[in-house]
Amino acid sequence: MADFKTVGTSPADVVASGGIAIPRTTVLQNLIMSDEELLWNIQGRIFYAESGALTTPETVTATALVRQQPQIYLRVPASVVVIPLMACVTFEATGGVANEVLVSAYNNDIGTGNSAAFTSVNVNTRYANNTAKALARITVTGNTGTAGTGVSDLFRSYMQADQDAITGAPTPPVVYQPSRGLGQRCVVGGADTIHTWAVHLANGTSSTAFVIVTWAEFTWAEIYGA
Repeated sequence: MADFKTVGTSPADVVASGGIAIPRTTVLQNLIMSDEELLWNIQGRIFYAESGALTTPETVTATALVRQQPQIYLRVPASVVVIPLMACVTFEATGGVANEVLVSAYNNDIGTGNSAAFTSVNVNTRYANNTAKALARITVTGNTGTAGTGVSDLFRSYMQADQDAITGAPTPPVVYQPSRGLGQRCVVGGADTIHTWAVHLANGTSSTAFVIVTWAEFTWAEIYGA
């Protein structure tokens, strides 16, 4: 039986010096195969933020989709790159009208007005005390300050029925998850400026919801090599 090695590319800390990756094996010498998200999780790169907590959802204040009024969003600092992995939207009260969900990316900073900071948590409990470089904002009650530019709309959903009035069938959450074919995968971050990833909700009247988002973080050099 011959030994083998595989050639690695990036990010930098995935491979040994010289670009050689050492495959992982179990004590029984079974080769461990995993997807990139599991690898990023093992490395402590994945963080989460949440709008609403436990039994208390947040109010959906937007009655129509507005670029400057997301339900939850990430401000990605210069020289940091994030790859959004998931947004899980669970409406609780839907006010008798349609609900809309829109996931978008912007190549500018939409501001911090009428919103609150959320302290993000690493989803690998070994690194639970690590601080995310991307800055999550929640509790958006109005205009955050600046309209998004370089707009990329990645996923959207429109539910015509009053969701919380449906009693004869399940009402599953709305999920953006590109790795499962639910929305477009994107990369968010700039070398010199703040970029934004946002989850927008809208309801024509009073509504409440929970939103959980996750993302993986990298440095600019790890993704682009310079």
